[in-house]
Amino acid sequence: MAKSPVEKKVEVLRDLWMEHTQEPQLRLLVWRIPNNADRMLQAFFEVQQHPGDWNTADLFVRFDAPFETGFGYSRALRDALVEGYVEGHDSLKEQGVEPDWPYAALPRHYSAAGFMSVLGAFAEHHQAQARQQPDAPQFRYVAAVLDPGSVASQEAWEAWLDAALSSRVSPAVRLVLVDTQQDKRWDGLVRKYGEQVGVIEAPIDMFDIARETAAQAGGAGPAVAYRQLLTDVIALVEKGSAAQTSARADKALKIVQQEQWFDQQVVLHMAVAGAYVKEKNFSEAITRYRSARECGVQAEQNKHPVGADMIMQTWFGEAGVWLAAGQPERAAQAYRSAAEQAQKVPNPMFEIEGFRMAAYCYAQAKQREPAREHGALAVRAAKAVAPAERPLTTLPLALQDLLRLQDASRTEKLERCAADYQAAIATAHKQAEEQAGKLGNQPAAADLQRIEDSMHERFEASFQRQRQERERLIAGGDEFFRKVVALGRDMLDPLWNGLPTVKHPLDKEVQEWSEPPQFTPLPDPTDLLEKPEPAPPAPAHAPSAALSDSLIA
Repeated sequence: MAKSPVEKKVEVLRDLWMEHTQEPQLRLLVWRIPNNADRMLQAFFEVQQHPGDWNTADLFVRFDAPFETGFGYSRALRDALVEGYVEGHDSLKEQGVEPDWPYAALPRHYSAAGFMSVLGAFAEHHQAQARQQPDAPQFRYVAAVLDPGSVASQEAWEAWLDAALSSRVSPAVRLVLVDTQQDKRWDGLVRKYGEQVGVIEAPIDMFDIARETAAQAGGAGPAVAYRQLLTDVIALVEKGSAAQTSARADKALKIVQQEQWFDQQVVLHMAVAGAYVKEKNFSEAITRYRSARECGVQAEQNKHPVGADMIMQTWFGEAGVWLAAGQPERAAQAYRSAAEQAQKVPNPMFEIEGFRMAAYCYAQAKQREPAREHGALAVRAAKAVAPAERPLTTLPLALQDLLRLQDASRTEKLERCAADYQAAIATAHKQAEEQAGKLGNQPAAADLQRIEDSMHERFEASFQRQRQERERLIAGGDEFFRKVVALGRDMLDPLWNGLPTVKHPLDKEVQEWSEPPQFTPLPDPTDLLEKPEPAPPAPAHAPSAALSDSLIA
């Protein structure tokens, strides 16, 4: 059976890895990929855990622990390595590795150098084991792929990497990082460490894979021809001009119009609209979104299961164009239409977003009352969403926008509280890093624990300060302001005090806080949800020639 385009690309990545890792002095490899190729590279790392033609001669271990402090990260990496080793005995055996590494006997030094020492011991143990079994699969290196889920301080993370590379690195270990052709973030390490760092340029483009997949599918008929053309259209939206995208889409439109595939007509018109938006050709973009909507109506009339959803998406698309074109009132009208269409679907999450954005646009147009009314409609729509799911909607943003509309200065101060808190957390991290750094490459666990405990105390003190300041600001707001906060506490979280949300730094439950929360008495907000809906705005007509000219300009 012929290999799929994905399998072929995985083998290309395998060959690139083997080609660029021959030099014995290498300690770090940087994969440099296109922006859209991350999933392909992650697939390459994943398939290394299973036997097949795509295997390299190395053992890949991926680490995604978040980076908060250097010593905490070092501890998390060690723990992840050991836990993965214990839990992955069967997988290791499948790869020909006998899981008999005596990890418990190794010292626990939570530093970059300490982790590199543990990783080196792991690699060298299994290299020696493989040499004793000539019939077993041999491997050259353990490749540690470092991909933190989050990074508290980019500076501290880069300092950790610097310390790791400056330490004694076993020749059996390769560290692996990933950046992109557009953001070569690891060029500093490449320059600093010279021949110890290799860069693997991986020209893996997901659009090319999609095109090859469509071509390999084979067959004949309109569906096959359309599939290939659609792949080209999607690629051109990203890489080509609007004119090229439009020309290719129009060829595809001839097929789907003949076949009366109304849903695919929507897809094509919206793709072309997106290409025109990229070039700020707003008039043509609006024309395409409206053409897409006409096709969506036809799809709905023909009982297409997502016809109503497609109509809704065209309204959101058009609204975004009006906003980008500097026409907030027209954008508000379109967003309201999107919200009303979401009611018909029904889709409460998009209904919230449509009304919220209508409110935002009216606020941008300095129309205070329509902004307030549509903000209230967004909050009202959230009543249909299960309480556990409301934080996942844009309801928190709608509430924050209402606070800003009522008292912009006070709302800005609420937001500044969160920024000040984050700055205090960053300072505490930095102080802890400096204290840990003075302990050297082999810090005692007890000393690090004292540093971490002190850091956590500073976290909690900063957390309490920001809560107290936010409550003081809320108490000083007028009745409407305090009612909006009350809605947030009724509908989202009893602790809600504005955005950005500041959670307890150690994820403690309220009963575990060092100080119980103090709450400002708030008025009953029920009346905010019972106001009559505003009269519907005038329909958004097609742009006149003069308006089209102004949009293009």
